[in-house]
Amino acid sequence: MAKALFLCICSVIAGCRHVEVIPTENLHFGHGLYVLNEGNMGSNKASIDFYDIDNDTLYRNIYPTVNPQIIKELGDVGNDIAIYGGKMYAVINVSGKVEVMDLQAKRIGQVDIPNCRSIVFHEGYAYVSSYAGPVQLDENYKQRGYVAKIDTVSLHITDTCLVGYQPNGLAAAAGKLYVANSGGYMAPNYDSTLSVIDLKTFKEVERITIAKNLNEVVYDEGQHRLIISAQGDYYTERAMLYQLDPTSKEVKALGYAGRHLQMVAGELRYMPQNISQLKLSNQKELMTPYGYYVDPENEEMYVTDARDYVTPGVLYRYSKDGQLISKHRTGDIPGHFALKR
Repeated sequence: MAKALFLCICSVIAGCRHVEVIPTENLHFGHGLYVLNEGNMGSNKASIDFYDIDNDTLYRNIYPTVNPQIIKELGDVGNDIAIYGGKMYAVINVSGKVEVMDLQAKRIGQVDIPNCRSIVFHEGYAYVSSYAGPVQLDENYKQRGYVAKIDTVSLHITDTCLVGYQPNGLAAAAGKLYVANSGGYMAPNYDSTLSVIDLKTFKEVERITIAKNLNEVVYDEGQHRLIISAQGDYYTERAMLYQLDPTSKEVKALGYAGRHLQMVAGELRYMPQNISQLKLSNQKELMTPYGYYVDPENEEMYVTDARDYVTPGVLYRYSKDGQLISKHRTGDIPGHFALKR
């Protein structure tokens, strides 16, 4: 009876944790792509998959396998993932933490940051944007967001800087940190500014008006410009790309935008709203294109499909001319990437 009860309890726990058991000895962390799956808000289903590029194999939900002692697994809503200095950082939005791991996904520690969104690195520090306040839609939202500065050795927050409302993407360039303020909780009163932080003083020195509901920002070193995506209001104002000259402060519209921005060998790559522009060989197969990444080494493309947002997604791998190489089932809502060389 006691044994039966024990097995029943274990089954319930496993069911709640959504554990997909992978024998540890079968995991191979070579040259590959980590995929952070967002999971639905409130479901505690953020997860990490690892795609072994050389062997064309995807391992799903590796975190609980590598870290069986962490009862709640990765947490609620995965928002960003990056590798820096031999560590991997996963920004877990609603759980209010940055999970820090080694490059085999073994937990090193965590940094607590409420409603955290995106991460970028510069000279030994990690910079994380935070909405600061609760997850709450309110056109009169009063809580400004901030950026946390984290020592990547000690994993301690050494400073914070207030910015605009609901800050998302960040980019470091020429001694400055640029932060895209969205005001996403304040619809229809979106923020439209890019905060500029001096990295020496870690103080906001300027805000530049760009457009409604900013999302991502990347620095194009070759042309000494910032590329910023604005999501618009989702109704009458479409998502757009903008260019900012950080010296003259001139802002120029570049055209309609997509979800993800990336600089590859000095060239801007992004997933456009009209996914057909990528000329993918299996275009009609994609239901809800969600994430996009270009391998800087060979220019192969990776596109994720969130499908219906409640069931497992799909990772598609393409040659640089859009020919499908392979596809693999992922966790729920795959959207963020980190390349392990």
